[in-house]
Amino acid sequence: MRHKVASGLLIASVIAWGIWCGGQVFNELMTVPIWSAAPPESLKVHAELPRKGGAPFFPLFGPLFAVLAIGAALAAWKFARRSRKWLVLSAFIAIAVSISLMYLAPLVGSMFRHSMARDLPASDIVAGVERWKFGNRVRLIVELFGFVCSVVALRVWAAEATSPNERTG
Repeated sequence: MRHKVASGLLIASVIAWGIWCGGQVFNELMTVPIWSAAPPESLKVHAELPRKGGAPFFPLFGPLFAVLAIGAALAAWKFARRSRKWLVLSAFIAIAVSISLMYLAPLVGSMFRHSMARDLPASDIVAGVERWKFGNRVRLIVELFGFVCSVVALRVWAAEATSPNERTG
């Protein structure tokens, strides 16, 4: 039973990592260039665009991929041998990404707020946006590595699970 739970969590972790990374790549390629084109005015214009529908992608998937990566590592630990390092890497990267978001999310939020309020010099807003863009790109590279680690963890786990010599329990 625990082996099946671990397998399910690993599969769910890979799916959540994939959705998260896909959303982040889309954001980097399609959304960020629009609102960061000419700060602070481009942030203000983007913030004033009408919004209808949609789902809270970042608050939903941000915690989900991290919780699933950690849960998969914990659930699979007893049975894992060769996949342990990949499970740990995936979980560690998920935690690191979550921690980085505690800096990056408030930074970009404050740049939008200051652009709307016009209470900060434009040069400060430009500098804040550039700091955020750099941090976001570093985070994206790390996230993509975390996604690869989760895929490798699942692949190695599956090979361990089907090998009669490797599987215990």
